[in-house]
Amino acid sequence: MTKQPLFFVVDDDSVTRLMLCRFLEQLGYATLGLNNGKEALAALDNGLPDIVLMDAKMPVMNGFETLAVMKSRPDTKNIPVLMITGLNDDASVDDAYGAGAADFIPKPIHWAILRNRVRYLLKDIEAERKINLASIVFDNTSEGIVVTNSEGIIQSVNPAFSIITGYFPEEVLGKSMNMVSSGRHNKAFYKKFWDSLMVSGRWQGEFWNRRKDGSVFPQWVTISAVNGADGKCTNYVGVFSDLSALKESEANLLYLSGHDTLTDLPNRHLFQERLALALTEAKECNGRVGVMLLDLDRFKVVNETLGHDKGDQLLVQVGKRLTKCLTQPATLGRMGGDEFGVILPRMKHSQDAARIAQEMLESLKKPFPIDGEEMEFFIGASIGIGLAPSDGEDVKTLLKSADAAMYHAKEQGRNNFQYYRDDLNTASMARMLMESSLRSALDKEEFVLYYQPQMDVATGKLVGAEALIRWQHSMQGLIAPGEFITLAEETGLIVPMGEWALRTACKQMKKWSKAGLPPIRVAVNLSGIQFKQPDFTDLVLKIIKETGIKHRWLELELTESIAMGDAEETFRKLNTLSEYDIPLAIDDFGTGFSSLSYLKRFPFGTLKIDRSFVRNCTTDAEDAALVRTIIGLANSLGLTVIAEGVEEQDHLEFLREHGCKEIQGYLYGRPMPAKDFATFIKNNPVMKDEN
Repeated sequence: MTKQPLFFVVDDDSVTRLMLCRFLEQLGYATLGLNNGKEALAALDNGLPDIVLMDAKMPVMNGFETLAVMKSRPDTKNIPVLMITGLNDDASVDDAYGAGAADFIPKPIHWAILRNRVRYLLKDIEAERKINLASIVFDNTSEGIVVTNSEGIIQSVNPAFSIITGYFPEEVLGKSMNMVSSGRHNKAFYKKFWDSLMVSGRWQGEFWNRRKDGSVFPQWVTISAVNGADGKCTNYVGVFSDLSALKESEANLLYLSGHDTLTDLPNRHLFQERLALALTEAKECNGRVGVMLLDLDRFKVVNETLGHDKGDQLLVQVGKRLTKCLTQPATLGRMGGDEFGVILPRMKHSQDAARIAQEMLESLKKPFPIDGEEMEFFIGASIGIGLAPSDGEDVKTLLKSADAAMYHAKEQGRNNFQYYRDDLNTASMARMLMESSLRSALDKEEFVLYYQPQMDVATGKLVGAEALIRWQHSMQGLIAPGEFITLAEETGLIVPMGEWALRTACKQMKKWSKAGLPPIRVAVNLSGIQFKQPDFTDLVLKIIKETGIKHRWLELELTESIAMGDAEETFRKLNTLSEYDIPLAIDDFGTGFSSLSYLKRFPFGTLKIDRSFVRNCTTDAEDAALVRTIIGLANSLGLTVIAEGVEEQDHLEFLREHGCKEIQGYLYGRPMPAKDFATFIKNNPVMKDEN
């Protein structure tokens, strides 16, 4: 026993009581001496003994009466009582055992007999406690327990067995365990199971069984053999737990870890796993696998214009449309952002990929409705196709090939598909080298600003200039912005580049002023990423203050897509700039949404007609009509119109005839370095500052 056994010694004879207590204490037990039965019952309320030694004949309450009360109480009925008395007649002995005494010791006491009877009683108590504990565990454990004989016939089950399987004890006792067999395991499984049980006497593992309602469920089972005295197996004890909830949780977790939460399509991780499997299968049978990477065109405009929640709605619709273009065993996945991937296993002809790619492009041509928006949106896609094994035999190489093909599709004007070509690797490497060089260009001071004059149509005088960034590469020479601006926006480098351009243009104006040149307006282009920086307006005002120029000489040019982003935030920033008398121009008008409501609401002072319309204004009737409309619209709103790309005298005459105020183009001057532009200012009349 884990604790020191406690004996109640109940006897009205103080000498006998003292001798009994000392004897038991010498054996290592704790004792409590009591005068009579009444005291003994009162002591029970303060703590229960392991054994009671009690005289049969006592005043106040004798041993038989006390024993009867103890047997009537639930908490004391199982405490063994050893009756000690001088009554040796048969009737007294029968009365003692009949009242529930565990044993009988006559007086005078034989100490050796008492010692051994006490020890046997304690052993019985310990054994009973173990049995009770085992019974409690058997009845209350959440695991199912089943006991069979050596032939697998069910002998006993616990309540958890019934809860898990649905079978009541009376329905299974005496029957074979085969009644819950699921039929899922083959002969090889059972052979291995029995071999382990016969050799080691134990088996543990996952088992599928059948409930009473017929449903099959997984269990984690431990089966142990119980051997008899002769060493032969007499019983098997099986302990099992229901794995259904765990299996379901694992399946859900596995699904979530492999699927995009927005579109419910396989994510990049699962997509690559399936591609690896498809490549392995293709290798075994000398087959072919196609992989396509699809990037949405103009999706960024939707995100910037309407917000990411609307963009998410669009992505869900795109996923559903693309899914309809595919059949099993093809896989469509979302690779991240607005990029999707397609796996085409077991391809017979390379043309199959082209057919599916064209179907996808056609499916995207239909407008996309967005909840809460009156407009419908049109988007396209650039698709790159890689084929295994020719374009790569592993996941990484094949995806790299498809990615290079996708960028080639973008270069070909977007909304098309392209197969991978070897020379695209060279182009990709060149792009990475350019990105690396671009990141260090600012530190190396490789950027320069060129200035293109803007002339007044009526007088032919110089009114301003547009500052245009150029990259003076140490190895490649002068690089035009069309070759690196997009890359700068994708990498975020456009923000420090834009700040450099603003500060450099303002410093240059200050230099011209100190050199005695008349002031002119200088326009600086803004990137959408740059404009959306929270501190953009503060930065502009800070640069103006640092350089000491007048606010009205710095003009900021925004494209329509920037103006139509977050309307409230855009209005706040533009209004702040306008309050400081900083001129605002909308650039490339006519190439975006061309919303009249935005022109009316935002404080623009200048509208620039895109060069693509001006170039053909004297030869193309549609472009001529569009240019006339834009000029009329701007004049009616009190905006100054600047036409870009004026290269011919005919262009100038057309624009003058229809009321265009200012022009910019090769007819008057190409973009030129600051030093050359200073000479241009000296050699050309400048419109006087009326303020």
